[in-house]
Amino acid sequence: MKKEEIKKELELEIRAFLEAKERSTVDAIDDFEETRILESAFNRLFLAVEHLANAMILREKGNYSKKHFGDFKKLGEFKEKYGIDIAANYQATYTFRGYADYRKFPEIKEKFDRENLNQQINKVMDLINSCLGLCKEEFPEIANLFKEKTK
Repeated sequence: MKKEEIKKELELEIRAFLEAKERSTVDAIDDFEETRILESAFNRLFLAVEHLANAMILREKGNYSKKHFGDFKKLGEFKEKYGIDIAANYQATYTFRGYADYRKFPEIKEKFDRENLNQQINKVMDLINSCLGLCKEEFPEIANLFKEKTK
C-alpha cells in the first residue's frame, strides 16, 4: 500500500511539473494573459514540489502531513541524510504560488516574471532528478517517464 501511495505522489508530481513547464512556454497576447500564465505555472510548480515532498517523506517516514509546511522537520532530516534540500524549494515555490493566488508576499511582485519562472523550473527539475535518483530502483518506470518527458 505505501509503495502505491508513493508512486501516486510521484506521478502527481511529474504531471504538475510538466504542466508548469508547458504553461511556461505559452506566448501571451497581453499583460492580462501573461499574468494568468504566470499564476498558473507557479501554482503547478508548487504542487509538483509538494507532491515530491509528500512522496519522499512517505518513503522515509511512512506518513506525511496534510498541512503545508507540516513536514519541515522531516524535510530537514531528509536534507541531512541525502543532501537534497526539498524544504528550500518548497518554500520558494510556495512564496511564488502565494503571490500568484492571493497576492501574498508583495516582495515577490518584482520577481513574478518569466525569468524567475524558468529559474524555478530548472531548480525543481534538478530537485526532482535528485529525488528520483534515490528511488530509481523502486520506481524505475517513474524515473524513466520523467527522463523521457523532459528531454
